[in-house]
Amino acid sequence: MQDNFSVRNWKNTVLYEDAFKEGVGEINVYGYQTQHFDICPGAVTLFKNIMAGQYTDGVPSAKEEASVIAMAKLHDALFNMEKKALGYGKVDISYLEQAERLEDEIYRQARNLDLEDEVKAYIPGHIDRIATVAGDAKDELGEQDDIELEIPGDTPEVDKELDKKLSRQDKIIQDFKRLQDQMKTHLELYKTSESEKNKKTALQMLTKLTPEFQAAKKKYEKLKSVKI
Repeated sequence: MQDNFSVRNWKNTVLYEDAFKEGVGEINVYGYQTQHFDICPGAVTLFKNIMAGQYTDGVPSAKEEASVIAMAKLHDALFNMEKKALGYGKVDISYLEQAERLEDEIYRQARNLDLEDEVKAYIPGHIDRIATVAGDAKDELGEQDDIELEIPGDTPEVDKELDKKLSRQDKIIQDFKRLQDQMKTHLELYKTSESEKNKKTALQMLTKLTPEFQAAKKKYEKLKSVKI
């Protein structure tokens, strides 16, 4: 990132000052408001410095701004995946592969800005956290349908049936949200990726997931109209 900078540097420092206060965690990146940077102080610091002009001697070109925004969106998508993965407690191995594709795209954008070393200082840690919960999630979720909650003592049969019903409902909600998150991430990857291979893979995944997502959505919408 190069060019004549000074007034823009002053404006960025002043206009974005409040967004960089300790504890805020989110940043407005050239009009794009981040949503999940709160889990990564390293990313907050890097983008704070980018917006303050520490990586440029001049006004960033439109192409450079676009690269910074794309990189911020890719960060958001990865951090969102990490939050969801840890929330689920277990995700399919394809979820990790999806996160790794986002990682590759982040590095690609970072290279355009000569910032690859900076992002590699913290991104691998987020991939590692997703990897800790990656496995054969579908098998585990499938087994949950047949598990009844056993409580010592006299428990009315109706309570057991209610427990099973709630367990099925939780699975329907979890499946819908998991697939919805994956669809959103693949769509974001398709829109922001500079790699034709990754764009093609994202499109293939969207096509593959669509029937499963539609089925899950139908169950979820039906569930919303059911009373316990």
